[in-house]
Amino acid sequence: MSPDTLLLPLVWVLNGLLALVWLAVDNLALVLLIPALVWLYLLLGQRLQEAQARRMRQVLLPAGGLALAAALIAPNPAPYLMAGLAGVGGFVMRVDNYRPDESAWETIQNLILYALVGLGARVLFWALDNQAADNLIAGVNYLAVLAGFALWGMPVVQAGLLIKNLLAHAPTGADPRTVIERARERR
Repeated sequence: MSPDTLLLPLVWVLNGLLALVWLAVDNLALVLLIPALVWLYLLLGQRLQEAQARRMRQVLLPAGGLALAAALIAPNPAPYLMAGLAGVGGFVMRVDNYRPDESAWETIQNLILYALVGLGARVLFWALDNQAADNLIAGVNYLAVLAGFALWGMPVVQAGLLIKNLLAHAPTGADPRTVIERARERR
């Protein structure tokens, strides 16, 4: 047996590993988004009561599917910002001791809304590339500029609002004594 024949299986394994690395780098947004969605799913069970976590998980699963579809199809930077938004949502849910259910619901809503914006931007950019009539150019270009602003600005604002939930919460509707007692118990 020649040395080349002995090294051939090692070359095949190395080639397969390099192909996996290339695939992971090429789909980096998915590589970042999938663990963030799994973390959100697990946090729902840790931070919420059982019945509430079950209801939230029933909404998170389709929202996560929509986010994954947007990460695959939406134009850049939407896939990466979607992963960042999911990560910020998980961080806020993990840290929020006052209303983790509110933070979870807002995170899920943000994922759904941004995924729809990303998919809509893909359709709009497709229409921009395939436009046939000259009289629509100005309108489609205007919408493309707005979509570009939405793709960059929307997740930043959504993440800021999630972080705001850590510092300021909506009024509870309870009398001041009850609010103070709840805050003291929270530690």
